[in-house]
Amino acid sequence: MLKVEISGFYDEASPLLDEQLALCKKLGGHYICPREVDKKNIADYTYEEFVEKIKPRLDKAGILFSSIGSPIGKIPWDDDEAFNKQKKQLLELIKIAQEMKCEYIRIFAFYVEDNEKEKAYPTIVKKMKEFLALVKGQGVKLLLEDEKKVYGSAPEEILRLYQDLSDPSLALCFDASNYIQCGHDALEAFHLLKDHISYMHLKDCSKWGVEVPFGLGEGHYEEILQELSEMNYQGFFTLEPHLFWYADLKKKVYLNPLGFITEKNKYKAFRLINKAEKIKYFSFPTRKEVFVWQFTRVQQALNKEAQK
Repeated sequence: MLKVEISGFYDEASPLLDEQLALCKKLGGHYICPREVDKKNIADYTYEEFVEKIKPRLDKAGILFSSIGSPIGKIPWDDDEAFNKQKKQLLELIKIAQEMKCEYIRIFAFYVEDNEKEKAYPTIVKKMKEFLALVKGQGVKLLLEDEKKVYGSAPEEILRLYQDLSDPSLALCFDASNYIQCGHDALEAFHLLKDHISYMHLKDCSKWGVEVPFGLGEGHYEEILQELSEMNYQGFFTLEPHLFWYADLKKKVYLNPLGFITEKNKYKAFRLINKAEKIKYFSFPTRKEVFVWQFTRVQQALNKEAQK
């Protein structure tokens, strides 16, 4: 049986915290995953700034953090200057996580070209261990996410790194869409990793490599939800729909006479979205509206699973 809390990257609906909190409350949510907060990345806040400018508004709204959507690790594997800067940022994020009683800080395993991955791997492991040393004993875990162009773009890479590090302060986040965009089967990736997954990002992707609302793409979410239910998964489902591409670019693609050729993948995906959400050809929903689609679809899928 599934026991989940729905969270989300509400900055996809608005870069302004007050608008993020208002939407979360309107949808009946209690958690957000902060990334862009008042047009500033969460990793660029000091603990003191956070306590002064952000925490009181969260407390007033009664909203908590499911995880912190940091960009830690989204730097080249051999950029030591950026690495040292991120270690300092991570120290601040640890204090912020503790203040919010938040267990997870999302990280990545460094940008690296495919032909350099084996060469880079010892350095990646070493730097990951340095990140992990900072959270040891702090009541916080680092949440490793798969992503494009990093070590971890393939499920086998994520599993190798997770097992080689073998650290109780490291947890795995699963994002089906990121694997799809890297040419992997999302269900096969899930099967490889499911025994180690602690956290889910819900983002779906079409066969054209363009994100679509939950359940419309190649994410195999019906099967994944069923298996998670059988595993008695308890944790967060964090919405990261990336449907802002549709909200921001549909007009540009559709008003271009050659858009169906020059942006054929987006054009096909947008047509799929229009049909599924009953959106007229020349209707252009907002970022907030498309985020609500994702929340509604996930809630419906959870209700369906609960009735089985």
